[in-house]
Amino acid sequence: MVSPVVEEGSGSPEDDEVATATTNATTGGTGTTTGTSSNPGSLTTSSIGGGGTSINGVPNATALETVLATAGYDHTIKLWHIHTALCVKTFQHPDSQVNDLCITPDRRLIAAAGFQHVRLYDIQGTTQSPTLNFEGIQKNVTAIGFNTDAQWMYTGGEDFNARIWDLRVSNPTCQKLFQTHSSPITSIALHPNNVELIVGDHSGTIHVWDLRNDRTEQLIPDQTSSVPVQHVAIDANGKFLAAVNNKGDCYIWSLDADGDGDHLRLSPLHRMKAHKRYALTCCFSPDSNFLATTSADQTCKVWRTSDFSLVSDLHCSGQRWVWSAAFTGDSQFVLTASSDNLARLWSVESGQAKREYNGHQKPVTCVAYRDPSIT
Repeated sequence: MVSPVVEEGSGSPEDDEVATATTNATTGGTGTTTGTSSNPGSLTTSSIGGGGTSINGVPNATALETVLATAGYDHTIKLWHIHTALCVKTFQHPDSQVNDLCITPDRRLIAAAGFQHVRLYDIQGTTQSPTLNFEGIQKNVTAIGFNTDAQWMYTGGEDFNARIWDLRVSNPTCQKLFQTHSSPITSIALHPNNVELIVGDHSGTIHVWDLRNDRTEQLIPDQTSSVPVQHVAIDANGKFLAAVNNKGDCYIWSLDADGDGDHLRLSPLHRMKAHKRYALTCCFSPDSNFLATTSADQTCKVWRTSDFSLVSDLHCSGQRWVWSAAFTGDSQFVLTASSDNLARLWSVESGQAKREYNGHQKPVTCVAYRDPSIT
């Protein structure tokens, strides 16, 4: 996602949300917290679905097999029990705010993108400190992710560079590099084929980077002006690409292979005004039936991918900027991160908030979730 605050004097969205949160992000304070739970009295485990300790549609996804993580301006990363909303572990991230989070497919590690570095933490370990550090990166790292078997990691950031890191060696180094040359990278999405990366940047350009031959192609969603692409996402089936910008627009393309099957072909499918203000992130549900978009307008909206009609408008009293979203494995619930210091679990069908995860002391800008059904 686009970094919620840009350190060392760079620009950031012009809004009181960012101005309020900037103070601690640039000082290096640790923002030490203790996790607490917020569980509305009328809610029970069964109201999330499935009963017991499983999520409906993922019968083997026990509380130990699911990983829900949040992070933001308070320099911590928190792991939560998704049903009870109890914080079960806190990792310290003292150097900066966290700009992006990603959990490895095997649910063993969580990666945090920060200012001039990436940190990897052992989810099952006993230490609060990172087990692996990636240093020497300029400016904010704004995007992070893994390939299917977590043999390599990709990152992108405000230094105009997208990098591929080989994780099979003891001291991972950058193996491939793509440069936009003049524009900060805001977001990266990996196609399910594991060989093509979609890179969005602040100039409003989307780059398709083929890792097999380092070939790149570019497209510009808004031809009328240089509107920053805030976030890009690809669905699990590799059929849709979505991008949102800071005008609140959402663009969708259909994806298929070209005639020789060597690289992606993007065909414009739909454009919509998803939000009245900044759109911040977008993500598809694991079953590819829904698209969620988040915004500075204090909402997360869920759209049906069959016709891109609005399914749910997720908002509640007190919610502020919604920075990030993630679907549960059954595609029935959405998790959101907000500037009101809370993460929430929402029902896609009813649009109601089912859980609040309360423990951060400053805005929550990242949420990541993974269970055994999400590959």
